[in-house]
Amino acid sequence: MIAVVTSTIKPGTQDRSFFSFEERLAQTKRTLTQLQAHGFSEIYIIDNSPALNLESLKELLKEFRNVNAYHILQFQFNNKGINELLMLLFLTDFLPAEGKIFKISGRYYPTASFFEPQFEDFAVRPYHYKKRTGTISTRAYWVKDASTMKKFLQNCLIEVNAYPERIVGLKSLGKNLAKIFLKTKTSPINISIEFAAANVLKNENYQVNLLEHIGIEGRVAGAGQLEKITE
Repeated sequence: MIAVVTSTIKPGTQDRSFFSFEERLAQTKRTLTQLQAHGFSEIYIIDNSPALNLESLKELLKEFRNVNAYHILQFQFNNKGINELLMLLFLTDFLPAEGKIFKISGRYYPTASFFEPQFEDFAVRPYHYKKRTGTISTRAYWVKDASTMKKFLQNCLIEVNAYPERIVGLKSLGKNLAKIFLKTKTSPINISIEFAAANVLKNENYQVNLLEHIGIEGRVAGAGQLEKITE
């Protein structure tokens, strides 16, 4: 099985983070350790830390000899989901052409309830998926293969950029008319990747297995405290 891990182990000094560098590194190592324990024979990690380079990343993860490490320097968007889309798009060109892929964010890890689901194109954890405002978790999901993943990511990037300009009702119609006739500013790109990804899955008619749980957990900073997320 193939696993893809996204991480920002060492953010730049301008970034505020609830977790220290040491905590982020420990979280990422736990992710890799648990993936190996669950039978993933091919693991790829892509990191976009501005304070690291490829050599320093490999040195930090030198105990994981069978992990394929990649590093990319990129502009850091406030919408961090865009950063992740670009990281993953870069990585798809280095993934095996065939084989199911499990994508997971570096602060999360498989639990004892983790399993490989049956699916055609995607297996995801949805949230109100069938509603117009439905989302999916992008912390972890399964995808058919690298080419399917690449097309999906490209479409997600298009959706993130196009949705703020889309007319979906009277309010959005008014905003678009104001841009034309009153020269108001273009809407910022602030829709979530989780929302954009759900739209792409529905609009492109992918065969998707909607899972009640994936079998992962991790700790995320929220409201000034650490919160455990289980999906």
